[in-house]
Amino acid sequence: MDQNLQLYLLILFVAVVVISQTLLISVTGTRASRSRLLKKQLDAIAETGKNNQQSLLRKNYLDQLSPTERWLENNAFGEVLGERLSLAGLNWKAYQVALWFFAGTVFAMTGVYLLTLSPKIMLAVPFVLLLAMVMYLRLKMEKRLQLFEEQFVEALDVMKRALLVGYPFTDVMKTVSEEMPQPIAGEFGKVFIELNFGVDLKVALANLAHRNPSISVLAFNSAVIIQKETGGNLAETLEKLSDVIRGRFRLMRKVRTLSAEGRMSAWVLMMVPFVLFLLLYLSNPGYINPLLESERGHSVLTGTGVAMFLGLLWIRKILRIEV
Repeated sequence: MDQNLQLYLLILFVAVVVISQTLLISVTGTRASRSRLLKKQLDAIAETGKNNQQSLLRKNYLDQLSPTERWLENNAFGEVLGERLSLAGLNWKAYQVALWFFAGTVFAMTGVYLLTLSPKIMLAVPFVLLLAMVMYLRLKMEKRLQLFEEQFVEALDVMKRALLVGYPFTDVMKTVSEEMPQPIAGEFGKVFIELNFGVDLKVALANLAHRNPSISVLAFNSAVIIQKETGGNLAETLEKLSDVIRGRFRLMRKVRTLSAEGRMSAWVLMMVPFVLFLLLYLSNPGYINPLLESERGHSVLTGTGVAMFLGLLWIRKILRIEV
């Protein structure tokens, strides 16, 4: 009975986590498909010499570490995790996060086993902690990217004014890094540093878009590259681009408002069965016992859980509208 209740609570936790992702991640569409599209286009833009130039910031970061830290950080896992932490706006070292996670997992597994004496629940602890960590990083990345896009419109105005004054493009990047708040100041500061290191403009802008996968950044990159190759009034182009992005934000807010009822319906549809089950179990446990103790009841619970999960994914897909 207790193990079945614990299994039910675990399913409840997973359902709440997935529902929270439905609501917390922008309703205007997933970043994954956009990121793949951006990556293909940016790889085509910055194909020449990209592998040698885009690692300069990474090498500079590794040079500032001690030999032991450099040995722990300089590997494929450290590079991927470090990139995720940077995208989330967290100034943590990758190897430190890995060590903290390992120590926390061992401590949590020991505590759970002492409390429950159940090896199955103990073995589930690392997966739960890993899921929680991934969701936390994903939420931080989403919030940071949303803030970046909100600041990007103001940054375009700052760049337009600097170009009208007569600043060269490199100094325009420096101006944005000095006058704008984080995170956009840090991102354009990285572009400024890369340009001073001798990185090609196409590669520096492609790196900016890889760190911040956004349609707005891709449009900005295209405008700058076309202007450098063919000429034209970049300040006027940035002003028009700023107007287009502001219009897109207005449409995104309207879509989010119109889809609020659907998101609330998803909460109600997914949480009502769990709440009713818990109320029945607390008020009349004998009424629920056949469902928890019989083999047929276990089959019903499994089938119901799978059907609810598939229904949640379908609702999530319906609610996420590309803008």
